[in-house]
Amino acid sequence: MLAALILLTAVLIMSSGVMNRPQETAAPTPTPDPRYRNDYDWSRLAVSGDVFSYDDEQYTSSWGIDVSFHQGTIDWSRAAKSGIQFAMIRVGYRGYESGILNEDSQFRANMSGAADAGVSTGVYFFSSAITTAEAEEEASYVLNEIKDYTVTGPIGYDMENVGDHDRISGLDSRQRTEIAAAFCARIREAGYVPMIYGSSSWLQDMIRMQDLQDDYSFWLASYHEVLKDPEFPFSFAIWQYANDGVIDGIEKPVDLNLWIRKRS
Repeated sequence: MLAALILLTAVLIMSSGVMNRPQETAAPTPTPDPRYRNDYDWSRLAVSGDVFSYDDEQYTSSWGIDVSFHQGTIDWSRAAKSGIQFAMIRVGYRGYESGILNEDSQFRANMSGAADAGVSTGVYFFSSAITTAEAEEEASYVLNEIKDYTVTGPIGYDMENVGDHDRISGLDSRQRTEIAAAFCARIREAGYVPMIYGSSSWLQDMIRMQDLQDDYSFWLASYHEVLKDPEFPFSFAIWQYANDGVIDGIEKPVDLNLWIRKRS
């Protein structure tokens, strides 16, 4: 009997130790690197003041700007004479706290002015979608807004953190990726070219580029005091290389962009 009690006590002690041991948590699986690296030869980048161009055996480029109401009223005739070849114009945005869809107050003036001045246009939308359904709603909104204009450039999807109280702060990289894909799929179905905008850290850390690269291209924001290359190894099509450009006809600083495309 004594031996049995000792054995039972030992079993209870061991069981108690197992139950009270802190649970081990598995280390998070690191996000794999995006698959596709760019093959640009940055020794072929030509810089003349604020104007960038890129040409090699595979690629050529266009120089352009992106604008919104922040630039105020633009004299597109003067801007066109500065040599810009394309403009990415903001269609609108979803309120980062309210969730309400809004048209950019200069969208229509910018689209008409650029067209009259012979500047080809793409557009972009600032997203605060928190579901794929909202992303599809944003895409439908964009398509309705541009139906009366000629859009030959990409339609950009721009999601960024704005502050501690924005709607998207609780999203994880998988959710952001699914939302971006939903917007882009709707745009592509309508016959346009979608493009996902972001800084290098956003594209590498906040979404899963590797889940999007087969279907969509990227618009990279990367600024440097001494501009030699964007220091971003992965595939992208447009490089927003400055946010303080000076263009005749635009009173406020403007973003400058280099759009690199395969030769036809």
